Amino acid sequence: MIEGKAADAEREARRAVELDPRSAYGFWLLGRILTEGGRFAEARAALEEAIVLDPKLGGAYYDLVRIVAIGQADRALVERMLSVIPRVTGTDQRIRIHLALGKAFEDLGEFGSAMRHFEEANRIKEALGRFDRTAFARRIDGLIERFTPEFIAAHVAGGDDSDLPIMIVGMPRSGTTLVEQILSSHDRIAGGGEMQFWTQHGPLFDSARDNASIAEIQRRAAEDCLTMLRSVAPGAARVADKDPFNFLWAGAIHLAFPRALIIHCRRDPVDTCLSVFSTYFRWRPDFSTGGDDLVFYYRQYLRLMAHWRATLPFQRFVEVDYETLVANPEGESRRLVAASGLDWQPQCLRPQDNPRIVRSASRWQARQPIYSGAVGRWKRYEPWIGAFRELAAHAAPVCLT
Repeated sequence: MIEGKAADAEREARRAVELDPRSAYGFWLLGRILTEGGRFAEARAALEEAIVLDPKLGGAYYDLVRIVAIGQADRALVERMLSVIPRVTGTDQRIRIHLALGKAFEDLGEFGSAMRHFEEANRIKEALGRFDRTAFARRIDGLIERFTPEFIAAHVAGGDDSDLPIMIVGMPRSGTTLVEQILSSHDRIAGGGEMQFWTQHGPLFDSARDNASIAEIQRRAAEDCLTMLRSVAPGAARVADKDPFNFLWAGAIHLAFPRALIIHCRRDPVDTCLSVFSTYFRWRPDFSTGGDDLVFYYRQYLRLMAHWRATLPFQRFVEVDYETLVANPEGESRRLVAASGLDWQPQCLRPQDNPRIVRSASRWQARQPIYSGAVGRWKRYEPWIGAFRELAAHAAPVCLT
């Protein structure tokens, strides 16, 4: 179980700082582990100790500011971050400290300063490599061309009959963690986090050119996936995999598991992209976190999701809008539980009480009651949203009740 491994990790981290009380990285690691478990007061103490031991540890600042609301009383922390920027070494640490400053200035209501630091973080990130637009567009073209309605109809009968998997997909920062927290509050649904299984297995369908090889890939993928899901929660009726990038592999998932539930999380496009822009993600060549490239990525994502919407059975491909979910949590939560084939349980309305480990970027948000404060966040940044502005035309009007 993930929780058991987290307990082991905490014991090892505590042992490490006991053996070396001067280890900033040890306290940083301990702080991250405690954050994943929702123990924010303890995490804050560990992260503050990491910063005392190494004032140049950008990652510790990043994790600290994301579990506290920065106010005027924290100006000294902001000034400390600003003062150490010239001495922070390593691309990864420099990215994180600028993102930390961006979040701090946002909390202080200084949105222009916040955006400047978010922009600097993404400028530094470009040194790690550029997103290849052509390659990604070809990837989307290939998926649309491969997983046609005719192809799926010809092979779906070869999939496994299990309904164990729930796949929560969408753009990063679109509400996938909230949906997983709601569902895994049900005593028959387990949350597996971002499992990344389909990143390795989805592309296998590219190489299959005859019926026998396709059937073999379906069988092997389903068998391996079920083994993994059952190892997470042996007694669960459903297990959720919330790797958002599984939106790429919805067709392959449906071929392997025709009865699997795929939940597509949607959110205002500018809010989504601004949140991606201001959040730390490890660099990957097939994903952009900033500017024109992120807008391009988002448009390609929309193109593929339109294809899945038109191709996959509606009862297996369920969509939920973040704005609707936070405005009507009971109605939307009941709909998602019903789509999972289970009876309603009232604890699904209290996802903040869910004790499971959360390793996504929404570790702090996952421990809060469902709230609408992040809806329309981008409007505070309207003078500075740059390339994201062209997505504003696609944003649905917000109407909270």
